[in-house]
Amino acid sequence: MEKLTRSHGLSVGDETKPVILIAAILVGILLNRLLGAGASGLLWVVQLGVFFVILAVMLPVEITDVSRAFRKVKPTALALFTNFVVIPAFAWALGWLFLRNQPDLWAGVILYTLTPCIGWYLIFTDLAEGDVAWGMALLPWNITLQVALMPLYLYFLIGQLIPLDLPTLAQSVVLYLILPFALAYVLQKAIIARRGREYFFGPVKHVLGQVKLWALVVVIVAMFASQSALGAGDLARVALIIGVIALFFIVMFGVALGLGKAFRLGYAENVTLAFTTTARNSEAVIGVAVRAFPGHPLVYLAIILGPIVELPALLLIARLLLHLRDRLWQPLQGSRSDRSESITLSSRTGGSVSS
Repeated sequence: MEKLTRSHGLSVGDETKPVILIAAILVGILLNRLLGAGASGLLWVVQLGVFFVILAVMLPVEITDVSRAFRKVKPTALALFTNFVVIPAFAWALGWLFLRNQPDLWAGVILYTLTPCIGWYLIFTDLAEGDVAWGMALLPWNITLQVALMPLYLYFLIGQLIPLDLPTLAQSVVLYLILPFALAYVLQKAIIARRGREYFFGPVKHVLGQVKLWALVVVIVAMFASQSALGAGDLARVALIIGVIALFFIVMFGVALGLGKAFRLGYAENVTLAFTTTARNSEAVIGVAVRAFPGHPLVYLAIILGPIVELPALLLIARLLLHLRDRLWQPLQGSRSDRSESITLSSRTGGSVSS
């Protein structure tokens, strides 16, 4: 049986991602000031770039063997219930408490928290010595359910805050979720059939991880350059957004620990539960937001600021879990769980995994 090969941690691109995203926002705002109405021509860059980013996010995810997750019935049920019921309700309540007078920020925070991560969290699961095999088995469920449920979330949660045009909403979901989802499945099968799994989950996935970040940077620059300008008062709200998102991570980490203890999960399973319910997939909602909410740059700002908070939060959670392992779990449960699945983390994550 193939042993799990531990990754060496975050790549340079992963570690500098918050700084890169902040710089991209600032460059986009500067271009908006310099180009004025002429920057609106960059909208096609946003649309094309977002489609590519979402396709690159979805391409490495295997969605065929969804039954693997239910070899761990109780932990899987907890993870899916938390991701797709608890978190949407909590995100709405969090916005009601702190952002009820600022609907664009409220909508952006909800959008950022709606979609569970489909890759990034495996790095942190491994760093904290969690059950990576089970984490990988959750991937097809996370991606399939977020695509299926997004229209309902947008209509019932976001539609109460910002008026939605239903045909535009339907087009955005099809264009930026369903179509990339289907195309990724076809491309993955075609490449594997032609060149093999090792080539796809090795060189191809590694290149995707490198290109994806810079494609996202181009999208963010074009997005803020082409939309209505942000003023000084809007930028002052950044601290509020960061505070609310940080509170989201604090509370959800506590919820994951509480559920783990209440349902007697082992340490490795609790680690995976913690990261699959805190790490988010912001790229998946950017395209939907741009098309469904044109002229609302504060919605995009909230979504993009999420990963800037997320990276340090997940690193801190990993350290806390390792520190608490012997205090909250029996020593025998602190070891790696049985890795019955045959996986190699370094090749399956491509060294750099995006949320």
